[in-house]
Amino acid sequence: MSRVRDNIDMYRRLCVECGTCREVCPSYRHGGCDPLSVMRGDNSKVFDCVGCGNCARACQHTNPKIVMLAAYSIMLDLPVSQAFLDTGYTRYPDENAPGAGLEPEWEGNDVYVMPGCVAKCVVPYLVYATSVALKGMGVDASELPGFTCCMYPVQFGMMEDDERLGYIRRMGETAGDREMVNLCGGCSEIMNRHGVDCGHVIPFLHARANALPRIGRPIRVSVEPGCAAIEHMGMMSEVLERMGCILVGNEPGCCGKNSRKVSKALMNERQEAARDADLIVTGCPMCQSKYDSVPGGKPAVYLTELVAAAFGDRRSLECHAIPVPDF
Repeated sequence: MSRVRDNIDMYRRLCVECGTCREVCPSYRHGGCDPLSVMRGDNSKVFDCVGCGNCARACQHTNPKIVMLAAYSIMLDLPVSQAFLDTGYTRYPDENAPGAGLEPEWEGNDVYVMPGCVAKCVVPYLVYATSVALKGMGVDASELPGFTCCMYPVQFGMMEDDERLGYIRRMGETAGDREMVNLCGGCSEIMNRHGVDCGHVIPFLHARANALPRIGRPIRVSVEPGCAAIEHMGMMSEVLERMGCILVGNEPGCCGKNSRKVSKALMNERQEAARDADLIVTGCPMCQSKYDSVPGGKPAVYLTELVAAAFGDRRSLECHAIPVPDF
């Protein structure tokens, strides 16, 4: 506990109280988290933080996101879940999750894919689609053996630094000199921050644009890379255009994650932003799960699903709650 408090106190001392974090916070504008108050020391104002990282990207002086996550851990005082102790994931894999019966088609181990907990446990059809997409592009890949949670979630905030970093470093050691790619921007962010090279799938595909397939007919798409992968918005757009998609030009945003107070309002914003699109294309497993659960919402596909479908395999799309149009 003391090390967590010491760390956030350090970041708080660097705060000049300019209010930029509050201005860019999607939760605050809907009456949720107040990042400036948290930076001033009031941990009780952290609830409904969606972990988007806008505050950290906008701040010129410190890192409010680290403070938000640590404050959340302090307020909730969560123990490490039994699911993590049993499986290494933040939740138990659901045998009834959409796509749980699809067996990934891995072709080798030149590249290791670290799916992340949400993809593995909640929307496993993304793991299948990724294997199909990489196989179609001629990439010899397989799932990183023995991968665990990246240690980003709030439940690990009270864990000692050395213990948390041990899990991250072990994944790096398992990958060795092979390239490692992730389906979740949050996983990539924290692993790279701690010295383990794990790139997001968006720049991975962008670097191999010549191997991308084209979709059968032009389709209008809304681009939603996810908060933690927002820096890859340009590359994701270029990948989609290379595949023959028509971009509707929306500004990406936060899906709301699991916030009880602001998630509905934020999702309404995303649906409105996608009003001119036939399809939302995501770069985040959590976003994909949320978009596909909106009653009457726009259909959404994860980026590697689009690639897999363009190669002729739509089996992951059959796992969706909201029907996906032909393309």
